[in-house]
Amino acid sequence: MFLAIKEIMHNKKKFSIVVILIVLITYMVFFLTSLAYGLASSYTNGLNKIQADYIVMDKDANDNIMMSMLNDDDIVITTGQEERLGLYPAVATKNGVAVDEEDKYREEIYVFGVNDLSFYLPGEYVDLSLQNNEIIIDQSLAKLGYIVGDQIRLSGYDTTWEIKGITTKATFQTAPIVYANMNTWQNYRFYNQGIQPFYNAIFVKGDIQSMSANLKAYTISDFAYTLPGYTAQVLTFSIMIGFLIVMAAFILGIFIYVITLQKVSMFGVMKAQGISSGYIAKSVLAQTFLLMLSGSIIGIILTLVSGFFLAGMVPFAVNILFYAVILLSFFIFSFLGGLFSVGAIVKVDPIKAIG
Repeated sequence: MFLAIKEIMHNKKKFSIVVILIVLITYMVFFLTSLAYGLASSYTNGLNKIQADYIVMDKDANDNIMMSMLNDDDIVITTGQEERLGLYPAVATKNGVAVDEEDKYREEIYVFGVNDLSFYLPGEYVDLSLQNNEIIIDQSLAKLGYIVGDQIRLSGYDTTWEIKGITTKATFQTAPIVYANMNTWQNYRFYNQGIQPFYNAIFVKGDIQSMSANLKAYTISDFAYTLPGYTAQVLTFSIMIGFLIVMAAFILGIFIYVITLQKVSMFGVMKAQGISSGYIAKSVLAQTFLLMLSGSIIGIILTLVSGFFLAGMVPFAVNILFYAVILLSFFIFSFLGGLFSVGAIVKVDPIKAIG
């Protein structure tokens, strides 16, 4: 370690270039991974937030929650909790603003009709029971300028709704979720025609013991893959990021190998002075570790800083497990590059290396 640090301090310019290369590669991979994961998460954040085990829908809905219509005759018996969900898309804007400012607040949303708000937002609004025409919105709407107490208006619907609270990471198919009570949702969904009590799905926390023959149960992860575009998106980005990680790690390994071979004459002098090949090899691996560690840390910091400044503009999410796998890949390939160069170090003839 001492020899590795001394060489780095002695050749600051050369090793600074190496660190910059590692920073750029790790930053690129971490940043693209966070964007891909953030986009995928925006499809399912609202579902994952519920912490349910299953979602139950009409088996004839062809895996499409919008096509599933259930009523009180549909029975699900569970070992835990179950709650109904009404779901319908809408376009919202802030009520009472000037006509030329409506576009600023206009946003596509999904309205979730719920009975027990605490079931869908565990740990939040435990004591809040939504009254008719009261809603909870996602923070992405708050970033557009919506605040508690504002009235929102939906396209093609005359009744306005009042914002009673704001939650975080509540999106479905990339659009923000608006939570309303089931009666409010049904009035919007069926245009105040009094057609009740239809809804779209049942979320279950626990195990399902039995259910009506016309129903079909999905795990939350299985249901996510039925969402339009989700599977294609996840597979595309997974393959792209996977190849990027392999290529970047391979490049780093080759780079470490090349800069090690450039120091063969120096290793020859060291061996002529009686320094063992094992000691030199350890210093090379230690140097590789220090360069990778410093470059990776800076790359992660730059990624987090970029995510902070881009919050709300692009889907960005951090996954510690993904970061750990990427770092491990980079370190493994870099050490492989160092190990290949160790073979060259062992074979170095001091007399030939000195020339």
